[in-house]
Amino acid sequence: MPSDSQISGRTSLTLLAGFFTGFGGGLASLGGGTLLIPMLTGWLGLTQHEARGTAMVIAGFTAISGALGYGLHGSVQWNTLLWTGIPALICAPVAARLSVHWPEQTLRRLFAVVLLLGAVALILRGSEPSGGFASGWPDLWLMLVGVIAGVVAGVVGVSGGPVLAPLFVLGLGMPQQLAQGSSLTSRLPAIASSIWENQHEGLIRWRSVPLLGLGDVVGTVLGTHLALWMPEHLLRYAFALLLVLLALHEVAGRPIQPDVSHRPHGTYP
Repeated sequence: MPSDSQISGRTSLTLLAGFFTGFGGGLASLGGGTLLIPMLTGWLGLTQHEARGTAMVIAGFTAISGALGYGLHGSVQWNTLLWTGIPALICAPVAARLSVHWPEQTLRRLFAVVLLLGAVALILRGSEPSGGFASGWPDLWLMLVGVIAGVVAGVVGVSGGPVLAPLFVLGLGMPQQLAQGSSLTSRLPAIASSIWENQHEGLIRWRSVPLLGLGDVVGTVLGTHLALWMPEHLLRYAFALLLVLLALHEVAGRPIQPDVSHRPHGTYP
């Protein structure tokens, strides 16, 4: 039986994991697969399957509380929920099944390339918000972004902020805060679907959800306020730097055995 100190330590780690996930989600629309899964497997000892399923539930906390926080400040373009969220919802499981046997190291490198391209484009973009190259056909661009995000999510297992926000900025000229708020909103359909699938497969560690969710909501509120307070160009440069660091992490990461039995579940965001 675990001692009181072990229980206390696990409780603290669970709260911290939720807080860091929420803070990353609120500040840079990153969370779920990008931040939380490594903490769930490394800190709390969950299996990869359980971590992916549980991360989907917490991603829902992040997306809802973050979307509300950004939305109250007018930093959400709500039509992304339909035009981007639905295509991503459809494409993610298809891409996951088609790529299930691809080498893990190849997937890591492909994702690193996507992150680096997004970082370079954000850095080169002017410091003042301006119309993007797709501003003349915004709904079509949002649908295309949903397809791209769904494919990347299905193939790599991580999407959301690293893919959606840069494409919103580049294609439509969104300010960084608006892009991040819209990114959190547009992933809600896929999150809901992933939660249902993971629950059906018994891959969600529900007893960890209350503490993770509490830490996540607190972190999301703080991260959102900080993101809305920061100057747009500074937030964009910080976001680009974070993409570079994530890309380097993917390139340097050790290969792991492909997760073939439940890959379609919990692949987004």
